[in-house]
Amino acid sequence: MSTPFQSTRMHEGLASDTAHLTARARAADAVVEPGRRLLDDRFAHLFVTDPPPPATAEEAMTRLRALDGAHGGFLAEILLRQRYFEDVLHRAVADGVRQVVLLGAGYDSTALRNPDLDGVRFFEVDHPSTQKAKVELLGRAGAETPSVTYVPVDFEAGSSLNDELAAAGYDASQRSVVGWLGVSFFLRAESFQRTLEDLAGGSAPGSLLVFDYMDEAVVDGTTPYEGALEMARKVGAQGEPYINGLTPQTASEAAERAGYRTVDRARVTDLVRRYGGDDPYCSDDDFMGLITAERL
Repeated sequence: MSTPFQSTRMHEGLASDTAHLTARARAADAVVEPGRRLLDDRFAHLFVTDPPPPATAEEAMTRLRALDGAHGGFLAEILLRQRYFEDVLHRAVADGVRQVVLLGAGYDSTALRNPDLDGVRFFEVDHPSTQKAKVELLGRAGAETPSVTYVPVDFEAGSSLNDELAAAGYDASQRSVVGWLGVSFFLRAESFQRTLEDLAGGSAPGSLLVFDYMDEAVVDGTTPYEGALEMARKVGAQGEPYINGLTPQTASEAAERAGYRTVDRARVTDLVRRYGGDDPYCSDDDFMGLITAERL
């Protein structure tokens, strides 16, 4: 998704740095010993160029532990929020949902990794620059995504999310699952709320939305988690700063103002407890969370 602060890179035709950072973490995790992998995204390496993915499990663990040591909690969020989202997705599909919207999709591989979701149509929405890079990389690898409809949207150019989705074949009268991960904290508060309202306006009752959020204490610099502050400084220097901070309460309230009801919440600590196994290699610094909300 384009934001006023991401546009510096994207309006120059460059893909998002944060999308590549996420792909690097996923690609490294896929090389870890099978029993200790947090996500096991076997397609993430397709999007990683510099540096290349680790060649051995030992190298992968060295890299991941270095990242976790410097920025505790981010690995858990990057890798395990996807596990959480896919749990929501599979339950919804079992309940009859056949439309999935990935908003700010980046280098997401949900459709590639879930070919068993027969009849499910994915709509991947992102800024044209990042999406173009993704499609080109998939093409070079010969990775087919027949269940995916790519929807390039430049919000800074005045594009309408719901209009673009409708033009791509999305049926707003049918239930859907929307995944909006790794985006909300890059948006101005008014843009975040407006997008929630747009999503609600284009979703049938019973549709589900999963989004993550950054604690306001990271954005205002008061969090005790130094690794989070250092990451905030890093992404800010790359032209993609964190500017929208929330709490579990204000995140739920924002969704409810838009026409949703909160049905579940999870923090980083919950994700590690639920998905990390007996000996997780990631820390659980608690400065991010997830909301699952149902359209009323």
